[in-house]
Amino acid sequence: MMKIDKKYTFQSMAVLMMTVLVLASCMGSDDIVTTPECAITGFTVNNITCDVKTKKYDQNGNAIDTLVSRTMYGSQIFFNIDQLNGYIHTVDSLPNWVDLTKVVPTVYSQGNVYYKLEEDDELYYPLVSGSTIIDFNKTVEMLCESTDGLSKRIYKVDIYKHVGNTDTLEWKSTTSNLTIVGPNKAFYVDGKVFVFAQNDSHNSVVTFAEADDAAIWSTPVTIPVDDGSIVLFGNDFYGLGSDGYIYRSTLEEQAATWAKASDLHVERLLAADAYYLYAYNGTSIISTSDLNTWTEEESNDLEMLPETSLNSLTYPSSTNKNLQIVVMTGLSSQNIKNGVTWYKTSTLDTSTNQSWAYVKVTPDNAYGIPHFEFPSVTYYNGALYAIGVEEDAYTKLYRSDDNGITWHQQEKYPVPEDLKPVNGVASIVAVNQKIWIIQENGKVWQGSIQ
Repeated sequence: MMKIDKKYTFQSMAVLMMTVLVLASCMGSDDIVTTPECAITGFTVNNITCDVKTKKYDQNGNAIDTLVSRTMYGSQIFFNIDQLNGYIHTVDSLPNWVDLTKVVPTVYSQGNVYYKLEEDDELYYPLVSGSTIIDFNKTVEMLCESTDGLSKRIYKVDIYKHVGNTDTLEWKSTTSNLTIVGPNKAFYVDGKVFVFAQNDSHNSVVTFAEADDAAIWSTPVTIPVDDGSIVLFGNDFYGLGSDGYIYRSTLEEQAATWAKASDLHVERLLAADAYYLYAYNGTSIISTSDLNTWTEEESNDLEMLPETSLNSLTYPSSTNKNLQIVVMTGLSSQNIKNGVTWYKTSTLDTSTNQSWAYVKVTPDNAYGIPHFEFPSVTYYNGALYAIGVEEDAYTKLYRSDDNGITWHQQEKYPVPEDLKPVNGVASIVAVNQKIWIIQENGKVWQGSIQ
């Protein structure tokens, strides 16, 4: 049996393709359009999923090394293209756990794109945009060639990531023009951070800032819904009016204009995922996909539903992108030792949906979410993070790696030293690859955990 040298075969293909391009250009075929343009105009990568070693905790609180699947979504990785210097690189460094050995780039270009396997390689290999797998643990050289074969441009491509497993969390503070009073509820969507809170007159308001500028916030606008009831569903905001009806505002309206969305009277808005909006009508948890038809959800322990400080998060399962995980947390007068956590899984097919489940704090699971004052929760890099006031202080971040079932204080990740309740209540929200802590005194803290 003849042994085939794969590298030699690839090199031959590259030479053949480049030769064919030049010949076709010289022949002037009517079937082939050639141009002198050559430039990489856009660069993205596919989702990067990898197994990461992390710590889980048993019922006695002992840490156990465990492999979990994490995904860095391509939509969260942004590239800068420096045409003058031929340099393409990520805007932010990726978390240290991201595996860069098998990255699939999508390249938008004028002309044909090739890449080198190794820096000292003499030949370029044809890049199939959206399919070719490349090792980006090192700088990758790419060549863009015009279709007439006469023009070429070299690009160096780097994907930055944090080196090593840093055991520290550094915060950067920004003093802003944000003017709100008391607890606030923050959402990151469509490149903006929206904050719902109250003003000096104790009216509910909304304000927003661009994700790349935490210092400048829009003038707060009074809204006709409870600022603590806001839920994001299908890229629209929903809130509960004082009349018990649900109102909606779109991103285009920047949450400033609200209209009645349903004729159903409800007691509480609870949560939302990619498929359904959830509410409590006084006797049952109910769900809807269109705000017209509502379905009663099977669930027990309804007396333990969050009554105040309600936070809800939704994110895709790491094993099935069509499966949504929904978690809601808050405070209940029926549990004064801990906060309360509920969760479920959700799909478009209601027959396969899981019922809402209350996470009970028992001797077998003694690590429920603390009974914070002013709790706030966000989903960041594959885990849930929570902050809140304990014994008149913000202390550490709490983290859950199991969808809110157990929570553990992160000793290595302190909150900002100057984050004190006497200076204002704060909320936490994930913004791109950073965590923002937004305080009512107008200070915004930004940090990242690797």
